[in-house]
Amino acid sequence: MENTALWDKLGKTDPAHTKTFKRAGGFSGTAIKPMFSYRRLTEEFGPCGSGWGVNEPVFQVVPGQNNEVLVFCTVSGWYMLDGQAKTVYGVGGDKVVTYIKANEQYNRPERWENDDEAFKKAFTDALTNAFKLVGVGADVHMGMFDDNKYVNSMRAEFSGQQQNQNDQANQSAGDTSSKPSAAHQKRQLDEIEKELLDCHSVITVNACAETWKHIANRDGWSRDYKQAASEKFETRRKAVQEAA
Repeated sequence: MENTALWDKLGKTDPAHTKTFKRAGGFSGTAIKPMFSYRRLTEEFGPCGSGWGVNEPVFQVVPGQNNEVLVFCTVSGWYMLDGQAKTVYGVGGDKVVTYIKANEQYNRPERWENDDEAFKKAFTDALTNAFKLVGVGADVHMGMFDDNKYVNSMRAEFSGQQQNQNDQANQSAGDTSSKPSAAHQKRQLDEIEKELLDCHSVITVNACAETWKHIANRDGWSRDYKQAASEKFETRRKAVQEAA
């Protein structure tokens, strides 16, 4: 349909650019990596600043219970359509200071933790919420990633697209090899370490491992780098089990 044409273009998400999360109270879900959303916007509208963009964000710091501190961010994002700028709004939030209860079993005292990236997270959350109104990552926000069959179909679809892009790049370069460089694989291992910092249960570690297994197989990682990645996931599993 014409009214959903833009939504249909932007609404599919590559599972390789998502990660699962779990919050207090048992709530869990799937989050889209921000850079994938920005790429989708750039593919559709052009470079940030000319085809799409975001105006100056507004932050609000609010005191919470137990001396916690919250930050909320409101942004207005825009994109060009038919020669005119269209505006969407989004609100996001995070905790600047988080209260951690004491745990006698593990001899942990009551404490408060500061997050120096809380403002950035609130901004990213707000920007994601703004552009989901035009369909960016719609399948994730609609809960479709709870269906394994759907996720597998998206893996297959985006894997095929990636292979086509690799083939075209190799043909242009006159190179028939599509193996990633050692430097690229090392950067991917660094990215895994960053993502594992947000994994606080065996379930989320396993989900993260499954996603990166797909990426490694798709991109043709060497056996040594696959093994290094596997060791990182196993180390994190042991860490979260010990902290439970």
